[in-house]
Amino acid sequence: MTTNYDFLFERSFEQSNKDTKGPHVTLTYAQSLDGKIAGRHGQQLILSGAQSMTATHILRLKHDAILVGIGTVLNDDPRLTVRLTSEDLPKGSGPIRHPQPIILDSKLRFPTTAKLLLPTSPTRPWIFTSPIHSSSQKKANLERLGARVFVLDLDLSGHISLEGLFSTLWENNIRSVMVEGGASVISSFLKSGLVDSFLLTIAPVYVGKDGVSAVKDAEVKKNIFQEASI
Repeated sequence: MTTNYDFLFERSFEQSNKDTKGPHVTLTYAQSLDGKIAGRHGQQLILSGAQSMTATHILRLKHDAILVGIGTVLNDDPRLTVRLTSEDLPKGSGPIRHPQPIILDSKLRFPTTAKLLLPTSPTRPWIFTSPIHSSSQKKANLERLGARVFVLDLDLSGHISLEGLFSTLWENNIRSVMVEGGASVISSFLKSGLVDSFLLTIAPVYVGKDGVSAVKDAEVKKNIFQEASI
């Protein structure tokens, strides 16, 4: 399995960097058979088995950054680290290097108590917010705790501009980004036409109409995705 994921990433990474100066983007998430990624009110669900979780962490290891929306931080309080045993590590990978956490947070709701800000966190988050928070006390508090807070313009839909985001990441030596969710972020990236590789895990369960859909009425542009199934 590891070899398949190595091939997926390496081939797509080479192709995406031939004619662009933006980071390689891998979109990956798990959903139920009825297209849900979370339960009612964003309740976290276990939709990935042991193999797919290992694959996720191998891909994290291979990316410079990992990106989620603020909803994921508020609901799950994730660490966004690489968690692999020595047996799972790809050959020749060397010491584990954790990806840079990237958080899209236009309203700057990032909690100062988040695990990503703990002294034990290996990498402090980069938080991207809107100009209205450029001089806020919340921004100052987060920076005091070790976060980097970037101010970017919003797009027409009121979300962080992905073009501005990618330009900033490139300027800060981020060459590959793994996008993990949640629903709003997934939809934005699928609409953007900026995804280079797409890895979807489908769990053999139904969540029901109260669950959170991965994509809501998204008009997905015609892209060339490198796909793998688990």
